[in-house]
Amino acid sequence: MIKSISMKNCATYPIEGVIIENCQKINFFYGPNGSGKSTISNFLYNQTEQKYSMCEIDWENNTCMDILVYNRDFRNRHFREDIDGIFTLGEATNEEILALDEMKKERDKKQEKCLKRENSLNEKKEEEKQCKDRFRDTVWNTILKQNENDFQEAFSGLRSNKEKFRDEVINRYKKSHSSKKTRESLIKLSNTLFLKKPEKYNIVNMVVEELVSELTNIEKDPIWEKIVVGNQDVPISKLIRYLDNADWINEGRSYISENGICPFCQHKTITVDLEQQLNTFFSGEYERDIQHIKSLTKKYQSLSETLISSFVSAASNEFMVSCGELDISKYNTLLEMLNMLFARTLEKMISKEKEASKKITLEESRGKISELLAMISSANTNIIKHNEIVDNYNDEKKKLVDAVWEFLMDEQKALISNYLNELNSFEKAKQGIQKDIDSCKEQLKELKNKIFEAGKNITSVQPTVDEINRSLNAYGFTNFKIVPSPIKENSYQIQRLDGKLATNTLSEGEETFISFLYFLQFAKGSIEASKVSSKKILVLDDPISSLDSTVLYIVSSMVKSLIKDIRDGISDVEQIFILTHNVFFHKEASFVDGRTKILNDVNYWIISKDNNITSVRSFEKHNPIKTSYELLWQELKTNTMASLVTVQNIMRRILENYFSILGKDIDEKIINSFDTREDKMICRSLISWINDGSHSIPDDLYIDSYTDSTERYKAVFKEIFVKMDHKAHYDMMMA
Repeated sequence: MIKSISMKNCATYPIEGVIIENCQKINFFYGPNGSGKSTISNFLYNQTEQKYSMCEIDWENNTCMDILVYNRDFRNRHFREDIDGIFTLGEATNEEILALDEMKKERDKKQEKCLKRENSLNEKKEEEKQCKDRFRDTVWNTILKQNENDFQEAFSGLRSNKEKFRDEVINRYKKSHSSKKTRESLIKLSNTLFLKKPEKYNIVNMVVEELVSELTNIEKDPIWEKIVVGNQDVPISKLIRYLDNADWINEGRSYISENGICPFCQHKTITVDLEQQLNTFFSGEYERDIQHIKSLTKKYQSLSETLISSFVSAASNEFMVSCGELDISKYNTLLEMLNMLFARTLEKMISKEKEASKKITLEESRGKISELLAMISSANTNIIKHNEIVDNYNDEKKKLVDAVWEFLMDEQKALISNYLNELNSFEKAKQGIQKDIDSCKEQLKELKNKIFEAGKNITSVQPTVDEINRSLNAYGFTNFKIVPSPIKENSYQIQRLDGKLATNTLSEGEETFISFLYFLQFAKGSIEASKVSSKKILVLDDPISSLDSTVLYIVSSMVKSLIKDIRDGISDVEQIFILTHNVFFHKEASFVDGRTKILNDVNYWIISKDNNITSVRSFEKHNPIKTSYELLWQELKTNTMASLVTVQNIMRRILENYFSILGKDIDEKIINSFDTREDKMICRSLISWINDGSHSIPDDLYIDSYTDSTERYKAVFKEIFVKMDHKAHYDMMMA
């Protein structure tokens, strides 16, 4: 089953993503058209499509299943002259069907057994990890902490990592744990070798080739000597070119205010046309060049600071001076010169940002960088010579380190031996469980092959023909039927009673209904005979579009029956997602008798879109949908971040539903009852929706010029109910 779905950066879903968590066997999604339902169903149908690259599905036990999606695209894909046949159980005997059912039950048991054994393996691995962690902490305290004062050098490189120390203990124990040395003799040798030893120094590794190359490329970039000018196709370009003041004008653009005040003369001289010409002049290649300059400047600053920091760090290494014989005075002088060069270069780059039409020439830094690197390389050479001298001494020290470890391993022999025995027990247990898993999977594979072979012998496309035709006749669709294709094996055709093909003459409602019947057969079978008995997930995206109320009820009943089969475990469908904009269908399909309060295998969501951004709210086990009218009030109460246009439309629809049609005289009475001109115009815009049946654009624009707040609209909306003597209804719906 699907545990969760992450919708991110596609259609109207935001880049930060919307996560649909805690999916159950039965999942209901309600949302108006255009809210984002089809985006979910399209992603589930084709998860590899590029536009869904950031979307994800979290599978239970990491086990994927086939997902069958019913939406508008399904009908377009499958309804052609020859429709792919769906294999289901054909003219099989009861014995054959029962035998197949038994094998499917056995398959499910084997799958459950495999899962349990895999869980046992994971539990055993967790126990093993806990054992390793306990041993890690024990040897850290009993071996390292209790002995580091005496044998500090023996633990060099191991004192900052417990896991690394634990692994070293095991490696040392396997080499030898039989010592003839005493602690006293080892301490004496340690005081001689560990405390009076010459030091072997590390060289300074300056890996800056790539960094230096990037700095050089920036310094040589042709943009610095390019005269950056604006779009020459704009009428104002001739004047700007004549005055040679493009940079000055571009800087001034940022100070142009919305009221048309010129930033230069402080008079209201900036027309819309002038502003548009300026914007066009400084767009395109000009803007790209400016951004390129800014990007190079920022990158150059970062790279130069990093390089300077690396050189400063190298000079702070005392070994470079004491052992490497680095001339620190000369080094610092060169470093300061390089730093000043970077400062000059950055200053020129910044000037280029402000005056893009001017050429600049940048100094190359590679020469001074090479001098500094050469000094570091020379110092490293001296350190290497020093280390070669220390090597003989280190041989003796190594012998002492080995002797210390051998003594400590002998001292803690019982502790380490018991731990290794525990690890061995864990390994044997894991191998045993893994063997069971492998055997179970092999048996499962054989069982699936048997189910496939049995299914091949008793599957057929004819039962699908018979089942769809029975449903068509039962529900009054008698002027066409499904027949096996005479041209293509295992395919169907839709025929009129006179034998003519009906594929291109069906109404939208007829196509929708027959495509849904066809889809339901998917739940029972498959286009491939080999997948007749495979587990699957169904997605129904608005299956009731273009259907009359009678057929809508029929489809709702079919969906309820399908849900019951899923819940009872008598279907190969493991999970279902139902997405709809139709309140009646949602209520019918999700109906639960009054005696049942909460079902644990069902979850509900509402999909909404505001300011062109889709959000998904979870209501868990509680169905939030009652009627579309109630939903409008709920939206008005809860969606406090909605735009003004959204709030206007919600209030208009409520008024239209509640008052039906307001007479003209009553309209004017209500409008004139408001005191302020603004309130009157708001009231008129709300009522005009009911009378005109459409958005009144001039009114909206006029009112919006007065206010940018939804609170005024809400206050007028409430007052309409008060003045019409329906305040009680308002209070009830907003409670």
